[in-house]
Amino acid sequence: MSTQTKGIDISKFQGHEINDINTSNTDLNFVICKATGGITYTDPDFSTNWNAITKQGFVKGAYHFYYTNDAPQPQSNNFITALGDNFPSDAFPPIVDFEETSIKTQDKNQIVSDLLTFLGILEEKYGRVPMIYTDVNVGNEYLNDPRFKKYPLWIANYTTKSAPTMPGAWTGTEWVLWQQSDNYKIGDTANDYDLFNGDLQQLKDFIANH
Repeated sequence: MSTQTKGIDISKFQGHEINDINTSNTDLNFVICKATGGITYTDPDFSTNWNAITKQGFVKGAYHFYYTNDAPQPQSNNFITALGDNFPSDAFPPIVDFEETSIKTQDKNQIVSDLLTFLGILEEKYGRVPMIYTDVNVGNEYLNDPRFKKYPLWIANYTTKSAPTMPGAWTGTEWVLWQQSDNYKIGDTANDYDLFNGDLQQLKDFIANH
């Protein structure tokens, strides 16, 4: 793939930015928003963002911020409650955000087992193969189990403008989704900036196959 499709990811920290942007006044094609975290938290702007992303013409996605000290079943229940029983077929697959601040416990085997359980619950519920968001350090430290490879990786790497390093179970594979910056400005609002490794049609094909 040579063409890259541009997007951002947002949460309550971007306020009501989604109401001011669309596919006509930006060169963005997708917007991913935070839905939930742990077993009780729901982003206060999730419902508004989730609906507005579609109205503004973007491909959409939603993620759950995972904590290792919360059991996988109630975490998945929290995410599913926010998203509803039917996950849109034209959206990114469900995404789990697993990063440094997710790590609240020490038993790596338990962390791996619980995270795989969480992913499996979402896959069974929605019939979609979830995605994982992480960075190189966490990926190399915790996500080496080959069972993770089936889940497409959204890699965070702000230090390179060439192809990002793929960690853990994805070593040697081609990147799919890349969070390249956390300071992409739209007006005065800073956003996380993301690239999909393909054109818009390839993005839609990816979604259809995951």
